[in-house]
Order: sequence, then structure tokens, then C-alpha cells
Amino acid sequence: MDSDLLRVYCEGVIGKALEETTPVWLSGMEVVDALWPLNARFGANVEQISSLPYEAAYEGEADAAIEALVFDRAGADWGDLSAGAWRVLLERHQQAIAVALDKERVRNPLMPVPAGLPESARTGAALLFLIHRMNLPFPSQDRSGFEVPAGALPASLRRH
Repeated sequence: MDSDLLRVYCEGVIGKALEETTPVWLSGMEVVDALWPLNARFGANVEQISSLPYEAAYEGEADAAIEALVFDRAGADWGDLSAGAWRVLLERHQQAIAVALDKERVRNPLMPVPAGLPESARTGAALLFLIHRMNLPFPSQDRSGFEVPAGALPASLRRH
């Protein structure tokens, strides 16, 4: 997590400094709800992505993709990401949901957001809070022994 980026995002959405707001804590299920729409981004390629090994070398590209999405910059559609970056994003996404569900199970709040942050901005906040620069809380599953489907080489996953 980059707290400066999270601050810039939240302040940009609510239009005032965080110090002028009261933090509101989101439950694990509220964070799952915020992250769930990202499943559609992986949709058609999830089997290909899952079959790749997790490689830390792609973490920087994944972080840049998160920033592009959250701040609506060039590359926000993730269309030109390498397969390795997609694998990092999928692993982080799945582990973030697992963490959120565990927090919900024990009824502990998961993340603070400023009062007044609209629900539509929670996905961006959750991405920056949990997935950006994420240190994986669990080991990534080694899927390198699986047969890689045709077209799953370290290249773009853009469908033609």
C-alpha cells in the first residue's frame, strides 16, 4: 500500500483533506463487495492466468496497472499488460478477498475510508489499500507444473 496515493485518491474524490473528515471503517464483506467487480477483468482468461507461475518481477507492472485503473490514466483497461502482470494481479485479488472474508468471519473491520467517500469509489480505495504493493499474506500456489494453454506465453492477453 502506498498511503500517499490512497490519500490523493480519497481527497480527489471527496474534495477535501482527510483531516477534515471522520474515518469510517469498512467491514470485510463491504471490501469484498468493492473488489468483486474486478472478477470481470479476469473473466475470459482466468484459466490461462491461473496456470502461470507467480513471478515477483511483474509486481511493478501490476502496481502501475492498478494506478492507471484507479486514476483513469492511459492503460486503465489493462489491455496491454503482460501475462505475468495479470498473474500478479489475479493472485493479489484472490488473496485480498480471502483476507476480507477472514476479517468478516471474525467480525473485525478491515479498512478505513473517509466519511463521504461514495460507494462507487470503494473499489479504487480497496485496490490502493489492499492490492497495490501487496505483500502476499499467503504463499502463492505453484502452478508452474500445469500445462500452459496455447497463447499463454509471457505476452499480452488482449483478445483479437
